Amino acid sequence: MDTPTKIYKWFIWITLYGAALHFFDNVYFFAEYPEPAWLSAEIVALLFIPIMLLAHRAVDYIYRGKVDYSFSLVHGFVLANWISLGHYLFASPSEVLPRINFAIALQVGLATGLFIYTLWFQYQRAPESAMWSRRAWKKNMVMYAVLIGLLELVWPSNFDSWWMFWQV
Repeated sequence: MDTPTKIYKWFIWITLYGAALHFFDNVYFFAEYPEPAWLSAEIVALLFIPIMLLAHRAVDYIYRGKVDYSFSLVHGFVLANWISLGHYLFASPSEVLPRINFAIALQVGLATGLFIYTLWFQYQRAPESAMWSRRAWKKNMVMYAVLIGLLELVWPSNFDSWWMFWQV
């Protein structure tokens, strides 16, 4: 396995560990986290499973020599990690405990680093795979928007207005 591929694989694993840290902290200290009305500690724990499976499947493709198949999975994995920023829809970062801010920053920061490296690596190794990654981004964004929209219709949350700059 060449060095860029090893770095790519390492980046996936380290990002998964960062996500695990945040998810386990979120489940264990659920009451301390700003959350939507429809979320519970049990659901948070279950949401970690597809994130973990995306990372594992991507690494499995790398081990099998099918690196170009892993890119769309990694893009989905990155987006799933960025969803953690949603905590800040319900409380300002200044109102959130430093430990929680650190866990979110670690997860999102690692996912952002993985995203940047993946884009570079993807365009170096298999630029034709970008078409599939774009499709994965579109499908995942629509899925998240529809799912969260429906959940908010049934169980409306109390959003914090700190980020609503147009209401100032």
